[in-house]
Amino acid sequence: MAAILAAGQATACSYIVATQISFESGSADLDRSQIIKLSEWLNRSYAVFPTYTGAGVETGAFGAVPSEAKALAELRAANTVRALRVLLRADLPVETHSQAYRSPKSPFGESNDFASIHLYPDVEGLTLLNCRPAPAPTPSVDAKASP
Repeated sequence: MAAILAAGQATACSYIVATQISFESGSADLDRSQIIKLSEWLNRSYAVFPTYTGAGVETGAFGAVPSEAKALAELRAANTVRALRVLLRADLPVETHSQAYRSPKSPFGESNDFASIHLYPDVEGLTLLNCRPAPAPTPSVDAKASP
């Protein structure tokens, strides 16, 4: 038990700003509403953190043929990165990951036709909230407890 409590204190946190957009089944195009959503999200994100060190785009696509679904997911990633680059205030490295799914829904009931966008804030020199977990309380034994 002590090892589990000690391990919990060794965790660290990171700051990531994220959003997700959904795609119509079989489509890789971002429509106007998706572009507006990305633009508004970026404006809110820049209000919280003024600079970022990088970004990530994870995409998914549902399809009966895995290779076709993977190709669609990769096209979604490319289109999302292209839109993101236009809207970003700086040229950032963007990592991508694309995944094919055999089911239209995730185990949580969400669509597998998506793009998840993450921004990694440049937190050096910023005064941020301490996100380290508080130490777990030490169990105490009451010496006067009756058997």
